Amino acid sequence: MAMEDVEVEDIQNVLSQETLELVDILIRKESDFLTKLFGMMESKARERLMQLVTPRERIWGLLKYFTDADSAICRQFLHIVCMGCDMPMRLESRLMSVAGPVTSDNWPTPASEPPLLSDPVVEENNSHSLLDEHIPSQESRVKRPRLDHVESYKASATTFLLQRCKRVMQGVVKEVCLEETWVTLRHKSPVRHRDKCDGGQSPSEHQERCEEAPVEYKVTVESLLRSRAQVTLLLGAAGSGKTLLMHCLGQRWAQGGFPCFQLLFLLEFRQLNLIVRPLSLKELLFCFFLHPDGGEEEGIAVLDFILENPEKICFIFDGYDEFHTKITHVGSPGNPFDPHRPAPMAEQISGLCSGRIFPGCTILITCRPRDVTDLENSVDCIRIGWLLGFNRSNVKEYAENYFKDSGDDLKEKAVGNLLSSQQLLTMSYLPALCHICCICLEHMFSTGMPQLPTTLTQVYLQILCAFLGRCPGSNPPLLEKHCAEVTRLSRLAMWGMEESKIVFVSKDIQTDLLDFANKTGLFSQVDLTHEDGSKGQGYVFMHLTMQEFLSALHIMTSEDITEAQLRKKFNLKTRWTTKSDPKTVFTDSLHLYVCGLAAPTCSSYLLQLVRGAGAMGWVKKRQTLVLKLLRGLAGSTTLTGPKVVELCHCVQETQDAQLAREVVESRTCFELRNIRLDPIDLDAVAYVVSSAGIGFGLDFGACSMELECLDILPRCQHINSLIFRSRKYGDKFAEKLSCILPRLPTLKRFEFTGSSLTDVGAAKLAEALESCPQIKELNFSDNSLKDRGVQEIAAILPKLHSLTSVLLGKNGCSLESNYTLLENMTSCSSFQGLYADSTNHINVLFSPSSDSKGSKTGLTVSLLNCRFTADQMNRLCQLLARCSDLSELDLSGCMKADTLKVLTDSLHKLNISKHILLNGSAKSAEELMVLTRFLSLSPDVVEVNIRLQDPVNVSILFTGQMEKHKISKKLYLIGCGLRSTHLVRLCRSLNGCSALTLLDISNNYLGNNGLKKLLELLPQLSTIQEINVSDNGVSMEGVVHLASRLCSQRNMSEVNVSHGGQKKLFLIFHSNRRIQPEGLKTPPDMEHFKKLSVTHSRVEPSDMTKLCSRLVQASGPIELDFSHGSLEDDTLESLLRNLPKMTSLQLLNMNHVQMSTNGALLLVRSLVDCQHVRAVELSPQGDAFIKFSIMKTDKTTCRLTQFELTTGDVEKLAGILEQCPRLSELDLSNNLLRDEGVKSLIDSLPRLQIASSLILNDNKFTQMGALYLVDTVTTCEKVVAVEVSLGTEERSVIRFEQQSDFGKSLSLRECNFGRDHLQRLTDILKRCAAHLVKLSSCNIGLSVEVIEDLVNQLRCGNIQCYVSIEESWITAEAAVNLVSCCLSRNPNIHTIRVNKTTMHIILEECTKTTTTSLSESDPTDMAGSLSTETISLVNCSVEGHHLVSLQTVFNRCVLLQELELSHNRLGRMGAELLCSVIPSFPSLRKLSLESKETSEDIILLLANGLVQSKSIECLNLSGHVISDRAAVCLAETLKNMPSLRSINLSHCYGWTQAGALDLFRGLGLCISLEVICLESVQLDEKSTECLAKGLQAMSSLKRLNLNKTVTMAMGFPGEKATLILLASLEGLNRLEEIELEGLRMSETGVQMLIKHLHTWRDLRKISLSENHISDQAGEKLVHALAMCTALEELNLSRNNLSLASAAKMGQVLPTLSHLKVLDLSENRIGTLGAASISKALSFMKYLKKIHLTSIGTSELSGLAESLVHCACAEDVSFAWNSCGDDVAMKLSEVLPQCQKLRRLDLESNSISTLGAEALARSLRSCSSVEVIRLWRNVISNSDAQRLRQKEKRLNFSPT
Repeated sequence: MAMEDVEVEDIQNVLSQETLELVDILIRKESDFLTKLFGMMESKARERLMQLVTPRERIWGLLKYFTDADSAICRQFLHIVCMGCDMPMRLESRLMSVAGPVTSDNWPTPASEPPLLSDPVVEENNSHSLLDEHIPSQESRVKRPRLDHVESYKASATTFLLQRCKRVMQGVVKEVCLEETWVTLRHKSPVRHRDKCDGGQSPSEHQERCEEAPVEYKVTVESLLRSRAQVTLLLGAAGSGKTLLMHCLGQRWAQGGFPCFQLLFLLEFRQLNLIVRPLSLKELLFCFFLHPDGGEEEGIAVLDFILENPEKICFIFDGYDEFHTKITHVGSPGNPFDPHRPAPMAEQISGLCSGRIFPGCTILITCRPRDVTDLENSVDCIRIGWLLGFNRSNVKEYAENYFKDSGDDLKEKAVGNLLSSQQLLTMSYLPALCHICCICLEHMFSTGMPQLPTTLTQVYLQILCAFLGRCPGSNPPLLEKHCAEVTRLSRLAMWGMEESKIVFVSKDIQTDLLDFANKTGLFSQVDLTHEDGSKGQGYVFMHLTMQEFLSALHIMTSEDITEAQLRKKFNLKTRWTTKSDPKTVFTDSLHLYVCGLAAPTCSSYLLQLVRGAGAMGWVKKRQTLVLKLLRGLAGSTTLTGPKVVELCHCVQETQDAQLAREVVESRTCFELRNIRLDPIDLDAVAYVVSSAGIGFGLDFGACSMELECLDILPRCQHINSLIFRSRKYGDKFAEKLSCILPRLPTLKRFEFTGSSLTDVGAAKLAEALESCPQIKELNFSDNSLKDRGVQEIAAILPKLHSLTSVLLGKNGCSLESNYTLLENMTSCSSFQGLYADSTNHINVLFSPSSDSKGSKTGLTVSLLNCRFTADQMNRLCQLLARCSDLSELDLSGCMKADTLKVLTDSLHKLNISKHILLNGSAKSAEELMVLTRFLSLSPDVVEVNIRLQDPVNVSILFTGQMEKHKISKKLYLIGCGLRSTHLVRLCRSLNGCSALTLLDISNNYLGNNGLKKLLELLPQLSTIQEINVSDNGVSMEGVVHLASRLCSQRNMSEVNVSHGGQKKLFLIFHSNRRIQPEGLKTPPDMEHFKKLSVTHSRVEPSDMTKLCSRLVQASGPIELDFSHGSLEDDTLESLLRNLPKMTSLQLLNMNHVQMSTNGALLLVRSLVDCQHVRAVELSPQGDAFIKFSIMKTDKTTCRLTQFELTTGDVEKLAGILEQCPRLSELDLSNNLLRDEGVKSLIDSLPRLQIASSLILNDNKFTQMGALYLVDTVTTCEKVVAVEVSLGTEERSVIRFEQQSDFGKSLSLRECNFGRDHLQRLTDILKRCAAHLVKLSSCNIGLSVEVIEDLVNQLRCGNIQCYVSIEESWITAEAAVNLVSCCLSRNPNIHTIRVNKTTMHIILEECTKTTTTSLSESDPTDMAGSLSTETISLVNCSVEGHHLVSLQTVFNRCVLLQELELSHNRLGRMGAELLCSVIPSFPSLRKLSLESKETSEDIILLLANGLVQSKSIECLNLSGHVISDRAAVCLAETLKNMPSLRSINLSHCYGWTQAGALDLFRGLGLCISLEVICLESVQLDEKSTECLAKGLQAMSSLKRLNLNKTVTMAMGFPGEKATLILLASLEGLNRLEEIELEGLRMSETGVQMLIKHLHTWRDLRKISLSENHISDQAGEKLVHALAMCTALEELNLSRNNLSLASAAKMGQVLPTLSHLKVLDLSENRIGTLGAASISKALSFMKYLKKIHLTSIGTSELSGLAESLVHCACAEDVSFAWNSCGDDVAMKLSEVLPQCQKLRRLDLESNSISTLGAEALARSLRSCSSVEVIRLWRNVISNSDAQRLRQKEKRLNFSPT
């Protein structure tokens, strides 16, 4: 039903407005149809019309005739036109709406014979019936019998439909009136293939995302069948009355209401579901609608008639939502349609809808909204209508009819309660629910129930009880009495839902249950037609929703439904389905009833159905599960609008206020887009929003809703935002809304945009908004407002004191609206700005009233593209003059000269503090000069910026709050077409401008003459600091002239030119101290410094000569820059000739200059020819320069890189460098020298006087070239070191010393020498063996024989000789054999170690003292003894049996003091061998056997063997498996080792509690221990106490490691165990290192540790990582550390330290002057904490390692800057801090001063390519840095690769 009175337009006016479009439609119609229309006219009028010449004139006259005719005649005319013509949906809906219903009684018949349009002569025709129109007269005798059959069938169908309607209407409370039942109608246009939605997305879902939906029209249900050849889809919620209305339409046709249809077929999908087999269309019509009484002959006649006249046939399909199959789109068939061919039902219906079957017929289908997808996709052109429900008056009328026989008292009481209960009233807007609510009230009042239901579920509970009460002998409690029957019915309902079954037959239901359901009225009988045509009875629940409700009861009360099944069945339903969604016949309300039954008020009803022990707990558990599922949905932020509404319904059913709050808290606004909202939906939303109790917003975008929905909004308490956007919302909507807004006291934001609002509606809303005191934001954009509407809104704005913004753009207003706003706003103290772009965008801003006056910013007025006239500008200036605090004025847009003059004349009246923008104006030279004079005429103007490019930008800046004595003025005249003749006028305009510092006249037409003129006028610009003359057509002639002026003019400091003057050209002047800000004044020593930059230029020799001749005249220091240019050899020769004369030259910069190799060699010659050259660095692709010193320098450097030097080039270079005795360093890297070039260079090396180094990196030479370099150790006396690497990073360096007695070093890496190369290398090593002190090789291909021979040759003198050899084969048995052979070959080996695949040897001459002492201790023959003191085989895959080859050597190592065999697999054999040789080591002090073993026997064997060694001081058994037996044995052994000072049992395991107790009891007896390491061992409480007791007795203890010591009982460090260990530390006054990581100390533990710190005066290292130390405890701990003045390492990483601790560190760290390691990583110390640490670092000059990873701030610039004070820093980490380029830039400045830095970690930050490039540049001055880690920064892979190639020390990988 309509929810508002529909305003009917005047029919004549509508016809007049649509005449033009109707003419275009009718002109294309056939003449027969037009003849019928002309037949409706009076004869005289018709005759006059026939005299017109063209058909268009006649049709125009026809329409004019009916426009002036009587309304009834006009209405009849429009009906015929609509029925007979195809026209746009908008037009047809409008015409049908105004035409109204027309019955057969008043259908028009021709008064006289109409003329044929093709012939002026009028033919006489008798009137005929509709059937006669389709039967040609010559065939009438043949077809007359067939027509009789059609008329007979029509009569039968009429009777049949009347009877069906009568049965359906039984029990209907209120008579149905089709003319008063309304539908909102929209038209779905044909969708082209490429526009269709993808995948599973339905068109409705796609449309739901749009901001605007198609415009809808209201029509009556009766008018749906007034248009032929249409497919209409009528949507309506379950219970909206669709089925009833379809039968009423059938009844209306049977009564002659739709004469255009000869036959009407009404079919129900509920019945069609019973058809399984394929069916022909003939069978469908005659078996399942009405069988012909005349038998087969009549059937054939009717079918033929339908085939010949489909446009006269109407099909109504009711209840598509109940159809078990989806209708899919079927393309054009290959075969013609055959009505006798059987086909699936879905295919038959699809064919009808798509027009393949009976094209031109009319089809009406009813459906629920969510099942519309299939039909929308299968039909290209379809009308979609939405059936409207009841309004309040309809509900009242229905209820009064229902209770009319119940007595006046009950009637009044029931109707009153129904209308007063908002929940019941909103439910009742749906007709079926209205009926149910009436039954509910009747039951409640008859049984005396006092409280009305508040939810839909509670209503259905009462309905169920009401129906149960109809059963004889039923007494309360009804559910408990009929528990068995209700349970069985619920199970049946659930089974039906699972099987998509709504019609049950007798075999589905037990007899007694069927009788019970029939008696109570829960079942209804339906007539069925089976496939074979037989009739039968079926049974359905009284309504689909009752079946769903009973199913919900089953879910909530049956133990058969598990929790998993409930979770599966419980999900929110959207209002649209997708292609992939399964078809369902139900209303998807199941989840609502489940939620409702989870409410506490329903528990008593559920307990009546759940019996037995624990029933209450079971019900409670089931309800809790439902609420838990809802809470999961409540927190989701991805729900679409329809699902949010469904969620609100669910929450409302639960009546859970906390759940409602969770829904609201997870989102700030409900965004509802393009869905229909009923009052019941708004009621659910209102409940959720109101129950939440917090501010919330509602955003309605193109949502269809009736006006009565707005009445619910005031119940949405705490609404702070309300948005409406759709053309559906017009003045009536606004009028209704104006009554609502004053009832929303918390409203802060209101938008009514993209709508159809006019001035009338705006006035209503404006009046209402006065009552909204908290409103802050208003938006009326994109409506139909005129100036009057804006005036209405502007009038109320000063009254809204909280207002911050108003949007009024995209309306139909004029410039007058802007004036209106200004007039109203200038008196408003909170007015902040007006922004308007013509009338497309209007925004008024206000400052909140709560702001203080001191914080209020100036007023901004922006009126763009307004095309002001002079008068309009004058009026605007008058309005602006009222504004005392005008800050910004933007009048951009094309402005004529007279208008601009008005503005300039009025400028003195305006108090502008910031700027005026006039973009798009001032295009002539005259206007330019006028604007320029503002700099000299107005003291408040500080900048005039005019850029007459596209777009034209003009701005005038004012001083604002700037102090007068600090004002500097700027003038920009860019692209203004200035020529040299304009400069005089320009200077005249600037006359008197005493503070002009910048003049930008770039992109003009000055040329060389203009430049000279400008230089002549410079004296008039006394305060100028910079002039930009770029892009002015200046040539090299002008550049030479500038060079002369640079030297002669005292205050000119720099000339910057590019492209020979054609592009960039800047003149920089020394600052005038009178106007220069203090911080920017030029230092006195720089006042005479000058620089000439001629970049990106090709300089000819003559020009170079001229430039140099001018620059020779410079009296002060000067810099010359030719970067990115091109210099030919003759140009360089000219430069080289003049260099000695240019004594003031300090730097010649040639970065990226294109020059030949010969040219580069010419520049190298400057080292010889020019004595004050101190460095030459040349590269064609990078930095290149020549640096000069004032005095003659003793040391020079030459770097020539990235040139392809040939052998001849090398010889030429060497010839030049021979003449340079001052050469310190020569770098020829990356020059592709190859072997030949290297050989040539090495041959000339003795003649070169290089003092420091020769660098030849990346020169692509082979192993032979490497040997050339190695040979210099023997051929060149001054060579002290050679380093060669042929790996991925090619590196080759030769180092020189003039006088050295410390021997020579050789380093070879990745050379992969062959046999011949190795032979030659061996010869070289033999020649230098006597002088070699260090040999390092890595993967150069050395064999065991070569190594043995090398070791045999090495002898050491008075100094040590160090050898390091890494080869992949040095492992396992090969490693052991190599050690054995080396020891046998050379008795001077002091230390030999193998770690993985690297062997390290230290040779040292055996001293006489050592031998003598040994002889005294062991008087046996010493001839075969070795002097070796250390043997180490670590992590090199050695197994026990490999050690056999060392047994003989071991027996000779009588001086051995250290033996390490860690991280190998010695096994039992190795342990036994070790035990057998230990007695051979009388001097053994250290034994390290860190294990990879899993055997328990190893420690047992070793313990027995160690008894024989009394000299061992340090024992490392880390990682071993120690059984209880081994623990006992080891404990006994430790007690018998008197010299033992250090024990490491870290990571040992395998003992039980008893074994641990024995081991640590024995360990406790070793009171002389100085070092104990017990990291990650497992202790129980008793063994912990035993260890603590032992520690207390170890007064000599210096180092203690208890990292991550855990208890077996708890698996993690317990507080008690930690406190016991900490207590044992008391009295250990000699402690130097303590590590207590991962113990998770409590506050008590930290306090206990603090008590000990003051006694540990010698403490050098403390590590407390991963202890979760709080900020408060950390502050106390740091304070106590101040007493540990010897501290060198402090690790507090991974704790909970914050600002307080960091602040205390800022005070304490400077006192720890010996600190070398500081790790505060993963503590959230923040920005202020970082500042405190950075201040402390300034005093920590010995700090080597600084780790500040992930410290909770990205502002690390201060820390980076403080590194300059950490001169010893080697390892710095700022990783995982999100710091950006500012930190990288600061680090690039600091790094060159950190001369010892090796590693910088910047992983996982926000450094871009810019920052990485700065770091790369700084590395040129950082030779010590090995790596900078930049992984996980915002640097692309391509940039990372490019930077890596440029600087290989930058690491962008995770390793």
